[in-house]
Amino acid sequence: MFKRSFIGTAVVSLVLAASPFVIVSSSLAQETVLSDQEQKLLAWVDQRQDDILNELKTHVEINTGTANIAGLNQYRERLSNDLNALGFKTQTHSSSDIDVLSCQGGSIQIADHLVAKRSGSKKNRVLINGHMDTVFSKDDEFQTLKIEDNGVLKGPGVADMKGGVVIMINALRALHAQGLLDDTNLTVLFNSDEEIGSLGSRALIEELAKQHDVGLVFEGTYNNLATRARKGLGQARLRVTGRESHAGGAHEDGVSASLELAHKVIAVEQLTDYQKKVTVNTGVLSGGEKRNTVPGCADAYIDMRFPSLEAGQKLEQNINEIASKVVVKNANYPNLPKVESWTVLHRPVKPENAKVDEIIAEAMALSAVIGEPITGTRYSGGGTDGSIAQGAGLPTMDSLGIDGKGAHSSREESTVQSLIARTKLAAVMLARQLHK
Repeated sequence: MFKRSFIGTAVVSLVLAASPFVIVSSSLAQETVLSDQEQKLLAWVDQRQDDILNELKTHVEINTGTANIAGLNQYRERLSNDLNALGFKTQTHSSSDIDVLSCQGGSIQIADHLVAKRSGSKKNRVLINGHMDTVFSKDDEFQTLKIEDNGVLKGPGVADMKGGVVIMINALRALHAQGLLDDTNLTVLFNSDEEIGSLGSRALIEELAKQHDVGLVFEGTYNNLATRARKGLGQARLRVTGRESHAGGAHEDGVSASLELAHKVIAVEQLTDYQKKVTVNTGVLSGGEKRNTVPGCADAYIDMRFPSLEAGQKLEQNINEIASKVVVKNANYPNLPKVESWTVLHRPVKPENAKVDEIIAEAMALSAVIGEPITGTRYSGGGTDGSIAQGAGLPTMDSLGIDGKGAHSSREESTVQSLIARTKLAAVMLARQLHK
């Protein structure tokens, strides 16, 4: 059905030889030929540009902050209906609540995840993945999509990753219109907790990864660079319990949880080592309730990034050692302060992979023909669910989505050009993978 484009070993060799960056030459792009069937996929997308853009606006303006269970439920129902219309069988999967080590205590509730499947006789079993949640809460001021005259798109999750979700859905629609989903083995996963490390969905991702031959994740590119390899990610929480007391009349009767935590944070931050590609960031820090009271509780939420499993395990060990050594002393209360720690390496390191390099090379060559060229690769400190899937043994390209910048901030943006071009690329890439 498909006339294969000539990608050539030169592209793959070029990708393999260059780390972290690689540039694809225009001559290689000229050797890429699209079949008539693939040209029809591109035409289908071209004819629906306005619809795709309007759909992106609808997606962006459904708030799906990880904690917004109602918003995520609404969004999941929409995606489920879209996939059912394409002949998928859909099923929801739940995750247990996650206890939180903090002064406030409590737990994190996780919205259900969505899995959609089509089963057929085609040999290549493909898993595609996107996440429904964003970092923007339902109370955030950043809630709408703005389309500027120059084609720039600004909105919450437009790059991370509502743009990628819309690309996925419309690429599948393009294939369905040509009958190219028939008899394929394809699973779609939309999880709801990626922005908190996929703490609830990790087991589901790993289970699905073991059932497939190749993975495609629709996180975006940055500066049109595909991500070839990624650091591992971890997170930690510290909770310090001291003793409250009047800051003026009975200061000596208090044990300051905030002071103890301050020592801990300084020690933890000093674990950052740029030369070793290790970073530690105390992203959330709180303690006490009143200015004139010695604080009785303080907590911190910490991010870890590391280039190898051994480096991640060393960070865990170091943080636990820091937690175990008490600095603040009060002879009247020798058992205080009490320090508790929780650590988890929630995303494995994603190393270079020969099969993934071949997929990236094909995407680069095709994009040079289709538009919005992916011009190279990068090594990233950011994490995706592709790291979990590949860690479970599934070769996974994890940056087939929209090109954007400013993710996780009110500066998040992409372009109409990228939205349309990457939808075309996704359609062709999916068709080729499904019909191998």
